[in-house]
Amino acid sequence: MTEFAVHSWDIARATTQTRPLDEEIAAHALAWAQRALKPENRGDESSGKAFGPEVPVSGDAPVPDRLAAFFGRRPWPEA
Repeated sequence: MTEFAVHSWDIARATTQTRPLDEEIAAHALAWAQRALKPENRGDESSGKAFGPEVPVSGDAPVPDRLAAFFGRRPWPEA
């Protein structure tokens, strides 16, 4: 579910949709990801790691933006 949620966010952003992802889906995906994704799986592009570094966002940013940021995407407008 998390993979589909994050890639749905990607598609929504790429197609400039204003509501990128359902809040409840994003919350479940983020909760799972925070338990499952370990720091040793993160690194910059040249490291060959599966995931980039988390992008900092405000703690009160919308949940879909926090999910995207957790997976290294930059929410817009900046959260």
